[in-house]
Amino acid sequence: MMEWSKTQSLYNKGTRDTEKWIRQHDDSTNAFDVDIYLGKKTDLLKLKKDIVGSIKKQLGYYKESREKLYLNPEDEMIYVAKCPVTGHSTESCKEVANIYGAQYVQEPETGHVYLKYTPSRKSIHNFYLNDVTYAATYTNKQAAEGRLNAIAVPWLVWTKEVYKKAHGKYPERILDVGSGAGHFVEACRRDGIHADGIELSESSRDFAREIWGFEMDGRDFTEAYTDYEGYDLVTFWGLLEHTPNPGKILETAHKIVASSPNGGMVISKVPRWDSLSSASQRQNPDTIIRHIDPLGHIMLFTDASIAELYFKNGFKPTAAWYYGMDIYETFMQMGNATDEYTVLTGTKDQQVELQQFVDENRFSDGITLVGVPF
Repeated sequence: MMEWSKTQSLYNKGTRDTEKWIRQHDDSTNAFDVDIYLGKKTDLLKLKKDIVGSIKKQLGYYKESREKLYLNPEDEMIYVAKCPVTGHSTESCKEVANIYGAQYVQEPETGHVYLKYTPSRKSIHNFYLNDVTYAATYTNKQAAEGRLNAIAVPWLVWTKEVYKKAHGKYPERILDVGSGAGHFVEACRRDGIHADGIELSESSRDFAREIWGFEMDGRDFTEAYTDYEGYDLVTFWGLLEHTPNPGKILETAHKIVASSPNGGMVISKVPRWDSLSSASQRQNPDTIIRHIDPLGHIMLFTDASIAELYFKNGFKPTAAWYYGMDIYETFMQMGNATDEYTVLTGTKDQQVELQQFVDENRFSDGITLVGVPF
């Protein structure tokens, strides 16, 4: 029997805290000191154009495209026989959500949530390579600088802080896997850090070439990793939830950073099941365009399941950053339910402060976890 637990203050200390994460497996115990970072104040409305029109357009598209795949018995679906994190039988899991016909189940020891049936590899591959709506989310040219400064630069500032605390210096070489349009790679390069990106999407690689002026690697990470062995840091800003075998991804990352002369590290940003967004969406399963999206996130993590995934692949957790889009998501679902979106579009300042409260109390829909090799 395996269980993760943690020690936590009984009051809100604000934006910083420390916790001890404890793994108990039969008679063995492992304890890890984890630095906690809470919140990232971002004006999400500023990053989005024609909010209401965009939401209404996406609602129809998401519902139609997902139901076409998951509710069509002629489409090839793959039964996921065991949990991608623990290996426990799916038969021991319970269904916790049904989104557009896709069944999400929860593993009993870590609480990991994943799809019981997934589309074929070919279907997933074609979706990420060819889906115009998905690509447009990350490759809007007009918003490139805005996204870089609002999202990628804060990621880099935090990344440098946690790396220096762990190893006494800043990272010199970073590999960003699942780079999207290359915003984080560009932020690193502007800061003088040698950074490379791996991205399967041809349209995203084209964007990075055109806007930022660099080439990204289009190969499979698990096959191309030997060209990056010895890099100090591998980052996954939203990748593990998309792949059917996240353990293999982290195992490959370990091969890269374990030989870093400066000290290795891995950073992964993943969606959290235990969040306000999840609660809002479970009440509105027919109007989901992010988070519990069965063609975007084939799994969602708990703190225990991402910690276990790290541990099983040779990393000890050292820092965690909680922040999300829960207030935006909840207000959007209210708008969807009433067809009145003023509560979403007219409450910018309130959303930022309410989200900070959610983040400080660990109900955010995202966690970014730092791990260093054992």
